[in-house]
Amino acid sequence: MELPKFARPAAALLVALSITACGNREVGTNPGTAELEVIVNSPIAGAGAVSIQGPSAHTVIVSATDTLRGLLPGQYVAQANKVVAADSLVSPVLVGVVTGSPVTVEVGQMNSVTSTYSIRPGSGRLWVGKWGSVHLAEGFTSAQLARGGTISTVDTIGTAAAALTIAGTAFDSAGNLWVTDYINQRILKFTTAQLASGESTPTVMILTSKEPWGIAFDAQGNLWVGYYNGNKVLEYAASDVGSWSGAFTDPTPMLTIDSPNGPLGLAFDQNGSLWIAGFDVPVTYKVSSSAIAGGSGTINPTDSLVSPFLDHGSGLAFDRAGNLWEGTEAGYIVGYASAQLGASSHGAPTFAQQAGSSFSFDAVAFDNSGNLWAATESPDLALFSPAQLTSGDLSVPARTLTVGSGERTFGLAFNTHDGALPISPAFGFSGGMSAPHRVAPPPVHIGDGSRPGMLRHR
Repeated sequence: MELPKFARPAAALLVALSITACGNREVGTNPGTAELEVIVNSPIAGAGAVSIQGPSAHTVIVSATDTLRGLLPGQYVAQANKVVAADSLVSPVLVGVVTGSPVTVEVGQMNSVTSTYSIRPGSGRLWVGKWGSVHLAEGFTSAQLARGGTISTVDTIGTAAAALTIAGTAFDSAGNLWVTDYINQRILKFTTAQLASGESTPTVMILTSKEPWGIAFDAQGNLWVGYYNGNKVLEYAASDVGSWSGAFTDPTPMLTIDSPNGPLGLAFDQNGSLWIAGFDVPVTYKVSSSAIAGGSGTINPTDSLVSPFLDHGSGLAFDRAGNLWEGTEAGYIVGYASAQLGASSHGAPTFAQQAGSSFSFDAVAFDNSGNLWAATESPDLALFSPAQLTSGDLSVPARTLTVGSGERTFGLAFNTHDGALPISPAFGFSGGMSAPHRVAPPPVHIGDGSRPGMLRHR
């Protein structure tokens, strides 16, 4: 379920009137009869979404402290809805607690309810999965992302004396962090409270007989995991995922996809179709939403992108225009225009460039401003601006963030994900790509014995 946006009405309510500024508002049909003061305490000014429901199913949404006038006498119930605050790079989620509800409003009396908001732990961050033995993942704030440079983050999760290989990171709708530990063959879950405490012991630990890499949630809350050495992508039902606790082995999937490309990165497009990057062969598979909805047991991909530029494909992300971007461990950033993806014949990628001087790209993700962030298998995160993606010159990142711990970066996940991107229910597509290929395509190393995370091509 999509969270309300800052200073935007919550559209899902039956009858809603958004109050976005302090003051007195005539909101009822009986001016002067009854009043209710709604006090909103929030660490971010105006970032609230308090629903007030009263007689005749009347509902008002209040984002900042206000007095509601002209109300019918009777009982009113206040609920503090979650809200995503505005931010240029990565938005925090605010959660509230209401006191004084329900409240009986009478003629000639002033009653009040209070909603106190706080930032949900772990939100407002870019979380980076690590290969090393210091931290399992590290979170970076919007301010840190904006300035770049070498950063020692205070937001960490998990410590270990043994090597960790966190290849994939994803957040569920409740803000819990899920990661895949590739070499150690584990899938781990950390709650929002654990993100705040830096906990090392996950609340869920799935031990697998395969090597999990890509991880993603679809719009229905089902969990998808790509298993590299099994050549499978498995779907786990949202109802099952919600009941998992503790340590166990290989849960039963709801659906299995045969993906004989050495599946790594996973991404959903605006139509709910799943795209799968492949390391072993330069092919990116598509599984249509209709095939997913109608499938059972084991199914096959329904379409594919084929190009030598996709050699050792690893990370996938869609931009607001519906264009697909892929990072490869061969050091390429590759782009397909949304029109190509919808055509019967896809052709060569619209854009491909070997970017940076020594990067092997893994996970890629877009922030609220349309910047493409990429993990590089080094201590660096590389940022490529919208202008660079349009011009087609990614030879030097617009900004680089160097992780102070010195561990290698692999997984990436924004908490929260840009609401205008897939897999959000609302979209705003515009623009396109016209940048040329740069540098010859890489040689294709089918069966060369290389493994994800080990290529180190330069």
